[in-house]
Amino acid sequence: METRIHSAYQGEVYGISFFTYFADHYSDASANVATENAREALWEALVLVEALTADLLEETLKARGVSFDRNDQEMQQKGVEDAHAWVALPWNVLVDNLVHWVAPWELKYREWLDDAPSDFRSTFLLIAEQETAIYRCWEAEQRGESGVDILNDFIRKYTTI
Repeated sequence: METRIHSAYQGEVYGISFFTYFADHYSDASANVATENAREALWEALVLVEALTADLLEETLKARGVSFDRNDQEMQQKGVEDAHAWVALPWNVLVDNLVHWVAPWELKYREWLDDAPSDFRSTFLLIAEQETAIYRCWEAEQRGESGVDILNDFIRKYTTI
């Protein structure tokens, strides 16, 4: 179980770099100011979701005596490289790609939750709910709706625990 938690943690380190890159570099010349502002809020919320989840997973990893590296250069670089490959995509293509990219992870983390013994359940619930929030966020964006509220619901839930 610790290996899975550590793997999910590395995914958060990756995700922080990935979404930070988009926050810093994504631009859509066809977007108006309101749309650009909404997208900035989306990138910020995504980074916050990833960072919050990493913070909470660190507590579990520490308690289990598992070493981790928030500054894992390999995961950070992979996040930047993957984001760089997609940063020039038009919004609708980017969103479609992200929905399809996140979908198998959301399923995988739900399966991990189903397999988790009771003493790991809350940790795997966090992992699964985080990925589901991101997936649902991108589905909302795909429908032309804002996904920020979905992310903010996750953030509120896990900052009040």
